[in-house]
Amino acid sequence: MRFLHPELLIWLLSIPLLGLIAWYAAIRRRRALKRFSGGAAWVSRFDDQVSLHRRLAKGLLWLIAMVAVIVAFARPQWGIHTEEVQQSGVDVVVVLDTSLSMAAEDLSPSRLEVGLNGIREMLDDLGGDRVALVTFAGQPALACPLTVDHGAVRLFLDVVEPEVMQIPGTALADALRLGVSALVSSEEDPLAADRSRALVLITDGEDHEGELDSIVPLLKEQGVIVHAIGVGTTRGAPIPLFAEDGTQSGFKKDREGRIVTTRLEESTLQSLALETGGHYYVATSAAREIGELTKSLGEMAASEFGAALRTRYRERFQWPLGFAIVALTIQMLIGDRRRSRQPRESQDEVSG
Repeated sequence: MRFLHPELLIWLLSIPLLGLIAWYAAIRRRRALKRFSGGAAWVSRFDDQVSLHRRLAKGLLWLIAMVAVIVAFARPQWGIHTEEVQQSGVDVVVVLDTSLSMAAEDLSPSRLEVGLNGIREMLDDLGGDRVALVTFAGQPALACPLTVDHGAVRLFLDVVEPEVMQIPGTALADALRLGVSALVSSEEDPLAADRSRALVLITDGEDHEGELDSIVPLLKEQGVIVHAIGVGTTRGAPIPLFAEDGTQSGFKKDREGRIVTTRLEESTLQSLALETGGHYYVATSAAREIGELTKSLGEMAASEFGAALRTRYRERFQWPLGFAIVALTIQMLIGDRRRSRQPRESQDEVSG
């Protein structure tokens, strides 16, 4: 047996306190009765009319009902059953720029950290949508294929760092091409062509390789909408360099020894989003843009992509709740007064 909300069982500690309060109230009631009747000698007249055993039974039933109600609110569960759940949603591939320029700190704490935090916020709101993760710097890589297990995507996010590639630069077109490949399902799937697909591109917009013009026709052909999030500022920031122990060792410099400044290239991202029917957003440290992004994704038509078997515990809160109702019903039916018995002498006098 398990409880869905075991933290509510802490209220069981209040039951002894309620019993003490009821006991103290009974003492106060008896003292008030003494004052009303004119002294202890006269209290016995009222004692003959009230059954202390009945009052005690009513109090115990009330406390038992409170225990049962608390247990019911804690949602006891035992026994399991398997049910088939139809899965539906939108296929979303997050394409994340992990090039060295994303380590710039014109957004706090860094461009990459702002992007990662935005993805985590987005995963909280996507519900049953399938999500994949593509990272790219000099070369793109499929970090996580399409999955409804958003926890698995988070595990990959936790190990993402700015990449210092042997092949420097940012291959944006290749990353988008790999993202499309992750979205396109097997030809054996008859529903693949009907699915709603979106790419969420998170980058500072630098594209050292070019070739973006060649990727737009592919996106349109596959019906993929691109929502772009520009990370960084137009004023720019230097690109930090890090030693093997993770400490900053300086800033990137060009061949003349001047510090390289990286800036947000908005025009590229705005054009890409516009041509595919998506939206362009500017990243913020508070991830305010994520709410608008998930709203746009939510407006896309959800499509079914199969069923899954889920094992669930059976709810058993009905048992303690029903027990509480029975206890309270019996408690209300029990009266306080003793059963009146006419003395035998009085019966003899009446018969005589």
